[in-house]
Amino acid sequence: MIFATDLDKTLIYSKNSMDDIVPEEELIPVEENGGAYTSFMTKRAITQLSEIEKSAFIVPVTTRTITQYKRVFYFNKVLNLRYAITTNGGNILIDGSPDEEWSALVQTALRTSADHLEVKAMYDQISSPEWALRGWLCDGLFYTMIIDPEKTPFERLDQFRETIHHMGWVLSVQGRKVYLVPARVTKGEAMLHLSKRLGSKFIAASGDSLLDASLLAIADYAIAPGHGELFGKSSSGFIYQFTQKTGIRASEEILERVHRELQHYLAQNSSAS
Repeated sequence: MIFATDLDKTLIYSKNSMDDIVPEEELIPVEENGGAYTSFMTKRAITQLSEIEKSAFIVPVTTRTITQYKRVFYFNKVLNLRYAITTNGGNILIDGSPDEEWSALVQTALRTSADHLEVKAMYDQISSPEWALRGWLCDGLFYTMIIDPEKTPFERLDQFRETIHHMGWVLSVQGRKVYLVPARVTKGEAMLHLSKRLGSKFIAASGDSLLDASLLAIADYAIAPGHGELFGKSSSGFIYQFTQKTGIRASEEILERVHRELQHYLAQNSSAS
């Protein structure tokens, strides 16, 4: 069994994204950057995560680059998880190193999408320094752009989304970040590849953004937090189970429900055998 999960605003939260006042004694730091703790989970969530690890592979599936993922020390040093998917599916890490077979498959898939320099040039044409603040290329695969949400003309981004869709690219808006991602580089495809390698027959998954949709689609059990991009689009044809809680408390509910579902699957298969 596999529990494949997005990290930011699904399981781990910065102080600004918690959406709740949580006593310091309830928080456990999980990420360090520049000598400061930058992301947290609650003790209750950590306990549930430990229970899940007893019966399933835990696989972080994140849009973060490899370097950004490795800052989340709780997952790659404390839990010492063997597998992770980073760069929105662009890299599968095994014992901290990219899987060369998957990397080669990704490069082949990218040939069906427009070159990233072309997409970046088009973004530069439709954006303005007034609201498009800065951006960077992530692991040579996709772009992260920082915007000022209060000044951003989102209808222009919606039009740009349609334009690049026909070029094999996807646009996702998550708070102050805009992601420009090749459509063939997905979390779901990477997870399917890894699950075959692990021989797992059951996948539980969680995530909060449109970039997580491919991951949730291939899962046997999928749940999203009651906040974020997917929740905001839930009236537009996206059908998922959502948590009742929001913010950092949603992570507790996600883990409790995933743990219950995994135990139910184990019980069913034990009785069947």
